[in-house]
Amino acid sequence: MGQETVLVLMVGGGGQSPVEGAIRRAREAAACDLLEAVFEAGCAARAIVATDDPHWVEPLLHLPVELDLDPPGDPFHFGRRLADLIRRHRLEAVLYAGGGSAPLMSAAAWREALAGFAAGRPMVVTNNLHSSDWVALRPAERVLSLIAEQERDNGLAWALVHEAGLPVRTLPPSASSRFDLDTPADLLIAWVHPGTPPRLRRVLAGLGWSKEAVEGILRVMGQEGGHLAVIGRSSSAAWAALEEATRCWVRMFVEERGMIASGRLRRGEVRSLLAEYLEEVGVEGFFSTLSDLVDGVLMDNRVILAACGRWPSRSDRFSADLFRWWEVDDSFLQAFARAAAEVEIPLLVGGQSVVSGGLLALVEILQERRGG
Repeated sequence: MGQETVLVLMVGGGGQSPVEGAIRRAREAAACDLLEAVFEAGCAARAIVATDDPHWVEPLLHLPVELDLDPPGDPFHFGRRLADLIRRHRLEAVLYAGGGSAPLMSAAAWREALAGFAAGRPMVVTNNLHSSDWVALRPAERVLSLIAEQERDNGLAWALVHEAGLPVRTLPPSASSRFDLDTPADLLIAWVHPGTPPRLRRVLAGLGWSKEAVEGILRVMGQEGGHLAVIGRSSSAAWAALEEATRCWVRMFVEERGMIASGRLRRGEVRSLLAEYLEEVGVEGFFSTLSDLVDGVLMDNRVILAACGRWPSRSDRFSADLFRWWEVDDSFLQAFARAAAEVEIPLLVGGQSVVSGGLLALVEILQERRGG
């Protein structure tokens, strides 16, 4: 189809639990907002939306959007699905985004991010080389076999650069470039962030969830001499932003970055000093120590779960993130969530995003409330 850039948006999956349904609705709303922002920015000539449910896209069908329904009954494989879309639609310049990607990216941010991509040179542009949420790539058809090998989208940019040899431009770390919607904690942060677009904000406001955990963390971040713990797969960029914007004391417990992309999770090789301490003192002792040390906690608990040899269902993980321990089937995670719910300090629990892009978003919220 020539050199026109085509947005390929993949939104699907989910589960049967109420929390999973809420996250899916939020991701669909964010996808609609993303479509409008990309078209407003003039970054794509048209869009192909790959989904298992076409109804959420109906409000945007006046735009140049084509639906491509997931084949019923086929197990979803990210790379094969994307490669098939590129092959059948004969795409050369592709902007791929997953559901929940870049909910804080405005039209102006998209325009700046993709400046120069339309020039026709082979290249990759991504929000994060090490864990991509969206990727602009050219030439797409030349790398179809490599794309088809990717089980998850977060390794796509890395493979295109280090295996296909394409030149890359990576956006600087910011809430706009690094924040996405993966877990309930991300939805809570997005609800509070002033840059959240309208469709997503309406969905979040209708969930009936409490924002107290986010507000509690913001109080600690804004407190002179407050004590905050950041646990999990955080980054130097998130720590630097936190130190620049706050005057609180920070304890960083960073372990097992890249555990999914490297295959360590799949091979059962994840190790965590905090998980070993938890096994020594039990979940109650673990949270008691945390409460003695700090005034608030941001926690990516997936590292601890993996190191303890547990990877409960997504429904269990999401319910535990909201401290709904009575909805959790896994015995270890149920005890963990119950102990977390009884902690008297603010605690925000999720996946990697809560201590990376989510932390950057929290810093922006704090700065906005202070007047910039």
